[in-house]
Amino acid sequence: MEAKTKLEQLAAMVQVISVVAGVVISVLSFNSTRQHEAAARIIEAQKPLYDLRRTVYLETVKTAAILATPSDHTTEEINNAMRRFRELYIAELSMVEDAGVATNMVNLAMKVDPSLVQLTQQQKAALNLAHALRDSYITPVQ
Repeated sequence: MEAKTKLEQLAAMVQVISVVAGVVISVLSFNSTRQHEAAARIIEAQKPLYDLRRTVYLETVKTAAILATPSDHTTEEINNAMRRFRELYIAELSMVEDAGVATNMVNLAMKVDPSLVQLTQQQKAALNLAHALRDSYITPVQ
């Protein structure tokens, strides 16, 4: 009879271990699923900013191309590109750019026309506002 008792104890222990293992696997699977869902939500939430960034970057590249090849463009095209470059620099691009893009915008401006980076007080205020807006995308809402 004692042998059966040990067998019953072993069977009970195997059942308990199976249940505990099942619970642990379920919890781990649930947590993994939640983490993947959270990552997907973050990516989806950032999509509008990435779309805006791509649009502004494309316009910036087109504007820079005109300024970098003035002999291929009319005076009017160059003047429009310089105006648009400054608009991008003090507002739209400044709202979505990273530090590397900002540095290269200044480098291009210095080579094309150093007056492009000489800003009025109003333009500096617009630049600061654009940077604050950019930073607010990064900082969680409180």
